[in-house]
Amino acid sequence: MADIDPSCCPHCSRPSTHHSSDALTSISPLLKLLSQSPASVTPQQVNLAISHIFNNALSPVQITAFLAALHYTRLDSHPEFIAAAAQGMRDAGVKIPGLESRFPPHPREQGEEADDGRYRGGLVDIVGTGGDGHGTFNVSTTASIIATACGIQVCKHGNKASTSSSGSADILAALGADLANVTPDKVRNLFLPPPEEGAETGTFCFLFSPTFHPSMKHVAPIRKSLPYRTIFNFLGPLVNPIDYSLPQGLEARIIGVGQPRFGRIFAETLVHLGVTRAMVVCGSENLDEVSPAVFTHVWKLRQSKSSLNSSTPNVTIEEFKVHPTLTFGLPTHPLTTVAGGHSPHTNAAILRRLLKGQIPATGPSSETAILDFVILNTAALCVVAGVVPSATQKGSRWIDEEEVDEDGYAVGRKWREGVEMVRIGVQSGRAWAAWEEFVEVSKVVPGVVRKH
Repeated sequence: MADIDPSCCPHCSRPSTHHSSDALTSISPLLKLLSQSPASVTPQQVNLAISHIFNNALSPVQITAFLAALHYTRLDSHPEFIAAAAQGMRDAGVKIPGLESRFPPHPREQGEEADDGRYRGGLVDIVGTGGDGHGTFNVSTTASIIATACGIQVCKHGNKASTSSSGSADILAALGADLANVTPDKVRNLFLPPPEEGAETGTFCFLFSPTFHPSMKHVAPIRKSLPYRTIFNFLGPLVNPIDYSLPQGLEARIIGVGQPRFGRIFAETLVHLGVTRAMVVCGSENLDEVSPAVFTHVWKLRQSKSSLNSSTPNVTIEEFKVHPTLTFGLPTHPLTTVAGGHSPHTNAAILRRLLKGQIPATGPSSETAILDFVILNTAALCVVAGVVPSATQKGSRWIDEEEVDEDGYAVGRKWREGVEMVRIGVQSGRAWAAWEEFVEVSKVVPGVVRKH
C-alpha cells in the first residue's frame, strides 16, 4: 500500500495515473494532517481522497477514518469542501451522452448586465436532502412531474428511502415506472427530438442514483454503520447527472434542507460549483420543503453581472422568507394534514389522483391540503426556473429583483401568478401525460428507440 503525500496533485479532480486502483492507496498523510492541522487541509486534497473512494482504492478502515475526521473537524460543513467532494462524485458518475445538441448553452446577449430570470428551455430539478423526520407526502417528487404541465423540462435525480417509508424512487416505482431500466441512452432518447413549437408540456425523467453513481456501493455500508451524518449526506442534491453531462448543467433547481443552518452552506456550495440560478429552502419547522403551515427560509442565487468577459459569474445570495398566504395566497395547513401514507403504494394512489387533476381544489380533506402543499412547491419551482414572468424593465434592461416587505417576506406578484399557472397545469392533465410517456420509455427494451 503506497502512501500518497497530501500535497500531491493539488489541482486534479481525479487520481492521476500514479494513483492506481489496482492496489489500495493510503491516505495516512492526509489523515495525520486532518488530526494535527485541519486548517492546513485544502479542498483539492479532499477531492482527491473522494476520487480514491470512488475508484475503490481505499480500505474501509481509511474511508471510515477519513469521514470521521471530516466530521469531527467540521470541514464537512464548509462549502468549499462540500463542493470539492461533490465534484469528485460528479467526476466518477455515469454521463448521459448526446444531450448537447438538444440543450446547447444559451449565449448571453451582448451588453446584458444581469440574468433576467427567463426560462430558456433547460433542465430543472427539485430535491430535498431528506431526513427531516416529518414524514410528509412526497411533495418534491410530485412537484417535479406537475412542473412539466407548466412547460418545464425536468430531470429529477433521486433514490429509494433511507429514513422514511416512501422515497422518490419508491413512489414512482409503485406507480409503474421501471427506474432501474432507465439507462443514459434512454434519457437521451426521451429528450430527442426537441418539443414542437408552442408545446405546453415539458418532459419528465427520473435518474435513479444507483444507475448513475454505481461507485457509491464502495461507501454505502460504511455510511450505514456510522452513528452520525457524513459529507455524503450533503452530496445527493449536488450530483444530478445533468450537472456533469452538460457543460451548463441544470438551468435551475430548488434544494430543500432540514435545518436552517444548512441553508447558507448549500447556497454557497452551489456558488462554488458554478450554479447561477437556484433556491435553497427550509421550512421553519425544520422541513426540507416549502412549508404549507408556516414561513419558509429562502436563500436565492441570482446572477448579478454578465459572465461574458469573466470565467467567474458574479452571483449574489438573497435571503428572505415565503409564506403560504402572504406570498402564495394559499391557506395554511398543519404538517399533520400533509403526511404521507404508510407505504409507497398508498402514496402512489394519491400521486395518481394529483397528476390526473382529480383532487378537489377546496374542501376539508387531507388530499386537498396535500394539493395545496404541492401547488406552492411547484409554484416556487416555476418562479426560480423563470416560466413565471418575474423581470421588470428598467430603461433598456430587464432586471429580476425580489420584492420583500418590511418583515422579510417575498410579496411579488410572480409567486401568486405561479400558483395560478400550476392550478391550470394540474387541471389540464398534462402532467399525467408526461408521466405516462416516461413510464413507457422506462419499460422499453434497451436499444429500442421510442416512437414520437
